[in-house]
Amino acid sequence: MKKQLILPLRLYHSLTTLLTLALCCGVSSLLVYLLDSLTGLQLELPVALIICSLLTIVSGALLLAWEAGFYIRPAQSVAEATGRIAKGDFAVRVPQPEHLVSTEEGVKLIENFNRMAKELQSIDHMQKGFTGSVSHEFKTPLSSIVGFSEILLEGGLSEEERREYTGLVHEEALRLSRLAENLLRLSRLDAQAIVMRHEDIAVDEQIRQCVILLAERWETKDISFSLDLPALMIESDPDMTKQVWLNLIDNAVKYSAKGSTIQITGESAPGSICVHIKDEGIGIPVDKQAHIFERFYQCDESHQEKGHGLGLSIVKRILELLGGQIACRSQIGKGTEMIVALPLDSGKSCLLPILAK
Repeated sequence: MKKQLILPLRLYHSLTTLLTLALCCGVSSLLVYLLDSLTGLQLELPVALIICSLLTIVSGALLLAWEAGFYIRPAQSVAEATGRIAKGDFAVRVPQPEHLVSTEEGVKLIENFNRMAKELQSIDHMQKGFTGSVSHEFKTPLSSIVGFSEILLEGGLSEEERREYTGLVHEEALRLSRLAENLLRLSRLDAQAIVMRHEDIAVDEQIRQCVILLAERWETKDISFSLDLPALMIESDPDMTKQVWLNLIDNAVKYSAKGSTIQITGESAPGSICVHIKDEGIGIPVDKQAHIFERFYQCDESHQEKGHGLGLSIVKRILELLGGQIACRSQIGKGTEMIVALPLDSGKSCLLPILAK
């Protein structure tokens, strides 16, 4: 792109107007002088001024109308592109003008429009991918339910086979129920803009309660917990924070090996608290860590546990509403550590730097 001189619209308009009027006055005066000299009319001064003024007005109006096209062209381009977006073409982009002089407002208008179009295209792709993922997640258990129920309806099965197939149908029905529940929860969180409940929460005690609630999950794998939690008091929504701990602890249990240990530690910081949940599981590849909070995103290993890839998306959205942050540190074969930071006071955002090292 050529180097441009970018000026504010007011300055650009004022300069072009002054230059145009000066040029028109000079050309009109020259024409009147030539007309008077060449024809020998010897025009009186009032007549010469009238002719000069008329020529200046006409030529100035034409030149100003022509020049106006330069600084309204970005708006025209954006208007045309907006019409294409209204018809569903989110790939449209408006190129920056390559004139020697442009206006700041025109450049910003095009830049902001292109940024908006890019975001809309991203949302459109995400929506289509989300719809496809939901369809796929529902189709798999439904196919299993239909298939096993047809076998049960045909009859001729032993009691052991009947119980096995009935159990599979029940398991897939529960899977559908969990998926529908998570989708409903995520939909509500997406529609929610503010946090309604503001209560004092003992986070250390809430985490201990969540560990007990998930006892059936971790006891079957002989997993032990190491809790080092000082008194951590915040003001927030207790249901939302509880959902965060349940999802993260459940994930830690899900991907931990039998007989391993899950460490949960906490610390206070200026205006915030920070909780670390560390397992000794399979770990997450580096190239996949940036995507784990995306909806329906699953690492290859997660299919073994029949997850839906919504748990961390729910956690991420809750923390956005609560003004908190979350980060992940993980190494293959050494486990994963989730770090959550929450502000002490509701309505404030957590500024604690917890980016993964």
